[in-house]
Amino acid sequence: YTISETETTPSSNSRYQDNYIEDDKYTPGFLTLGQKYSIAIGSTVILPCKINETDKPEDYVLAWKKDIAILTAGPVKVNMNPRIRLMPSPIATPGSTGSTSHGYNLEIKDVRTTDAGDYVCQLGTIVPREIVHTLEVMIPPKIDFVQPPSRLDASKGSAIRLECRASGNPQPKVIWTRKNNVMPNGEANVTGNVLEIMHATRHTAGHYRCTADNRVGQTDTREIFVNVLYAPEIEVERGFVHTGVGFEAQLTCVVHAEPQPHVIWYKDTTQLGTTEQHSYQNRGNKYSLVIRNVTYSDLGNYTCQASNNLGRDRGYLTLSGIASICIFDSPSVSQHRDQYNITWTVQSYSLIREYRLFYRKQLPKSLNFQDKENHIIPSYQYGLDNQWENVVIPEVYDEQGFRYRSYAGFEHIQNTRHRRSFLIKGLTPSTNYEARVQARNDHGWNKLSSIFHFTTASEDMEPSAQPAVLHGAGLLDKDFLNSSSKLQSTFFITIIVCTLVSIVSSTLST
Repeated sequence: YTISETETTPSSNSRYQDNYIEDDKYTPGFLTLGQKYSIAIGSTVILPCKINETDKPEDYVLAWKKDIAILTAGPVKVNMNPRIRLMPSPIATPGSTGSTSHGYNLEIKDVRTTDAGDYVCQLGTIVPREIVHTLEVMIPPKIDFVQPPSRLDASKGSAIRLECRASGNPQPKVIWTRKNNVMPNGEANVTGNVLEIMHATRHTAGHYRCTADNRVGQTDTREIFVNVLYAPEIEVERGFVHTGVGFEAQLTCVVHAEPQPHVIWYKDTTQLGTTEQHSYQNRGNKYSLVIRNVTYSDLGNYTCQASNNLGRDRGYLTLSGIASICIFDSPSVSQHRDQYNITWTVQSYSLIREYRLFYRKQLPKSLNFQDKENHIIPSYQYGLDNQWENVVIPEVYDEQGFRYRSYAGFEHIQNTRHRRSFLIKGLTPSTNYEARVQARNDHGWNKLSSIFHFTTASEDMEPSAQPAVLHGAGLLDKDFLNSSSKLQSTFFITIIVCTLVSIVSSTLST
């Protein structure tokens, strides 16, 4: 058989091409692009599928599939799941703006985890066309495993391991925090399923929280209480307690222990019991010994001893009538070029008998020397010329406890706070000085104060601008008070004689 020329004429090819173009006019196209939907579980999602209108819509079928399962075919729902339904796409009416389209959207209510996957909107043409929507179901975090479940008892020094695992989509992040405290490493939180503490101490104890979060819905939280077992550890609230005869005193030890400790008190080596004079108080981890109406025999050294089944510890305290450390409260800059009025206060339940004031030009920091007992070491021992000046300032009282003041006679001391000033003369202008002071009462000398720094002026201030100067023993010249003990004795006798003369003169005049 031979093909004739008429079967291959150009006119025949033209008719074939025209038919191909005609068929193409009736093939619809998608107006919707496939995309990914991330939907929280329990929500509703609508998957769109819009196509352009054609002249022969009856020639094709629009179907929805999930993986290989057919859900719908045209307007008919094949899958009987009540949560799935077809929603016809709106068809543009004549005269409306926009392209003409129709189709079917797929609605899924109360989305569940099994709904996740690929959804295909397919046109049943000779050559199938389709778009694919991917549905990802977002699941809130849920903690599935916690170890230990709620409480962990650990010994001091042991390793601690806490574990917390969670599920959800996306995968939750687990964050550890501690209730009302930072984490043992000092950070606010730690991220990870496992929290490890290599060396437990009493500071490790607390309520630890693991929180799972993936930014879907509410976070999930579990709490584990970590209890660290350890022998008592004592912190003394005040190692040196100042008091006076006839007053009440309280000695306090702060005791940390788990299990709860048993606390007893000793005076020297004698165990103390509850009496009318001695009583005990316990508030939280503070254990106190209260001594009513202190006597001379109550002064001395005390011990608080705490013990539990893991061990014991002791704290040491001293109850003393010695004055507390003096505190300077005068301005740091003098109003004068060659003198300075220095002022300090001290707490003492008994009368202050005398003060000892030390001052000198300020040395470089590398040349300040003190021994281990906090005593001043004269600088001349180190080949230095700038040694401390030592001034003894006595206090004078009458039989009723009134202190002598040169401007007011005898002044009654009504409380335990004593204030004193002293005018230092013969200083160098525009010079930095440092000073220390200590006080003696009937129980002895207290410890030296901290170093106080002051500076003299380059020029004296105007008289109207000068502050009032405190009077009393502080106005006595330093050279006089720093003289021999014989001169000091003469000073006392002179004051007493003058006082007696004043009293006799007043009696005769009346």
